[in-house]
Amino acid sequence: MPSAPDADENSPDQPDTQPGTATSSDKTPSLPDTSEAEEGTGRDVPEADQATTSAGEEAPFPPRGTLTLRALRWGGLIDAVVLGVTALVLRRELKEAGSLIPDEAFTMTGLMIFGGVLVWLFLSFRKKKRPILVTIMITVMAALGMATAASLTLAWWNTYQETGFSVLFLLVLAGVALSATLFLSVGPLLHYLRMRTTAVGIGDPDDPSRWRRLQRKTGEKTNKGLPRYESIRVPRRTRTYLMAMVIAPVLMLGSALAGTWALVNPVHHVMATPPADTSLAPPTSLAPTATWSTEISSTELTTVAGAGGPIFLTDDGVMALSPKGGSVLWSYSRKHTTVAPNSYSDSRRLITSPDGKYVATRIQLPAFVASPQGSEAAITLVFDALTGRIVFERQSTNGNLQLTDSAVLDGDTAFSLTDRSQMWTLPENSDVSYSGPAGHASFILKSSEEPPSEDAPTSVYRSTVTTTVFPQNNPTAEVEVQNILSELPSEPNAFDNPFSSFINGWAARYTGEADSSGNPVAEVISLDALAKVDGADTKTFPLGATSGINTEASRVSGSIVTYPIINREVNIHDHPEKSRSEAVFDPVTRTVTPVSQDRSLAGASTGLVEVTADDGSTSAALVIRPGDGSPGTTIPITPGSTYQPPQELADKENTPAQPLIPQDTDSESRARAVRTPGAVIAILKATRTSYADCSVGPSNRDQRCRTTYRIFGVTGGQK
Repeated sequence: MPSAPDADENSPDQPDTQPGTATSSDKTPSLPDTSEAEEGTGRDVPEADQATTSAGEEAPFPPRGTLTLRALRWGGLIDAVVLGVTALVLRRELKEAGSLIPDEAFTMTGLMIFGGVLVWLFLSFRKKKRPILVTIMITVMAALGMATAASLTLAWWNTYQETGFSVLFLLVLAGVALSATLFLSVGPLLHYLRMRTTAVGIGDPDDPSRWRRLQRKTGEKTNKGLPRYESIRVPRRTRTYLMAMVIAPVLMLGSALAGTWALVNPVHHVMATPPADTSLAPPTSLAPTATWSTEISSTELTTVAGAGGPIFLTDDGVMALSPKGGSVLWSYSRKHTTVAPNSYSDSRRLITSPDGKYVATRIQLPAFVASPQGSEAAITLVFDALTGRIVFERQSTNGNLQLTDSAVLDGDTAFSLTDRSQMWTLPENSDVSYSGPAGHASFILKSSEEPPSEDAPTSVYRSTVTTTVFPQNNPTAEVEVQNILSELPSEPNAFDNPFSSFINGWAARYTGEADSSGNPVAEVISLDALAKVDGADTKTFPLGATSGINTEASRVSGSIVTYPIINREVNIHDHPEKSRSEAVFDPVTRTVTPVSQDRSLAGASTGLVEVTADDGSTSAALVIRPGDGSPGTTIPITPGSTYQPPQELADKENTPAQPLIPQDTDSESRARAVRTPGAVIAILKATRTSYADCSVGPSNRDQRCRTTYRIFGVTGGQK
């Protein structure tokens, strides 16, 4: 390898003369190549060596284009080395990076290198070089290099389309392929130039293809009878030009890579200015009809209540709507990405803090992202629910995820949401199994099912779990709390629902007492009080007799909703017309209301019914019927706006139902509702997709595979 690039031989620090060489004026002309700025003024400098042209004139030295080709060769080499090192660094951040590179890229790269060696051998040892043959060989080799770069660029684009992640490693490899193509193409041209113009030996001082400094013959002899050489001199302007030729490939490819990286950004983030209104409270009654509507297209739709209104998780990302008019307050979209699951399959994909001011989700990282977790790697994102600002971002796993009002438990590590500092890490033997909202200043370690109590009547359900909680500032101060109300089992004597609902930092538990009929009674208490957080609110609120907590009704209403006393012989799944709610605790008003007096969503039946007009025609309507028997909300469905006629769109037996356990919610009805500050959000699944075509593969991200959800905003009274 040479000690310095061709730019060095022409740099300002190169001596003008050397011992034993001819001297020349400071106004030495540039090299005679008008097309490449190598032609100078032609003053006082010999322009030829001992070779002559066919007309008897001395041939110029170096031959026209030589210095430009030497500069481009150095540019290709330097660019290939720089980008190659960059690719190696990026490679360390990926897992199984070889799987991202298409097979044809490996094949064409091998052919290009083999072609480069073949061309070099051909030009070095064959005496007669036919220009057409040389041109064909170099063209084929250059075509292979560009095809390799194109293949890698296409692989980058396809990876981006499938995963939503722009893999810079592939783009850098494409740059390496182009740089190598330039280097391998220019080198043979210099060898061909050597044989066609100068006819000197390989490695001679006046060999245009040599890597060391280029020299010319003076026509004199040394003391040993050998030809004497002198270094060529190039004007400063030409040296600048040549240096620009050296760095041009680096700048061009670097700019192209940076531009592509900046422009093709999967993330589009729009924050709210000003923040969402926090003065609105959840409605305590329902308006007769919807005040606004909009549509969202997604294969799945998750809805939660933030402090400023409804927040949605779609295929494209997270967005918050105004509860007053349905306009978008803020949004975070990340194309072609997959939301990662949390600690268990039934956990929410979108988690809010107890006060609703933060909302969190996880973005699944592709399998090629290097991490100790491999395919379970994900990015945890926590947003300010009022502005959409990202307050916390971290690569993590698909493990548990919890939020308090000021901290996030990501896996087994807690972080502050105010300054993103790490607070502590749980011991290795800790078994965290809960994901979702926690207490205002306390976390939930785990919940486990309890066997039926010996004191409870055996003829009725008494669904409980044991929950372990601890203060967020002291993970070692664990408190085991028994008799926490849980969801009913799917069938009698089954133990398959080891979870409960914790709403706005509150929980429900059995008191250990019974009513006059011997049925167990429960109360509401804050999680901070259970975790013994200093200064926690220890006040309790009686809930009366109950068989457990209706977790889905609690979630959608933002209240703690209990089941009535239910006999074990009764299957509540078979009787949607019967009440699935008994008492409602509203954390906002801190009041307990019998469902028979509740006018909000907590005890309401939601669904689709068939409506017959005076003329005998039928249509469908989305209805929300409160537990107190008041009219509630009726939202007419325009005929022809759904994929089914009203008779098929209506719920079973034309009877709306109260929410049941999450697994059955979507199967029971195409309509559901969520209570948020400012409005109750009613959601209608208006279209149907063909799961035969969209159930597997990347095609399930296509627009044709998405469902259209019609969103209605229902206002109401507030206390």
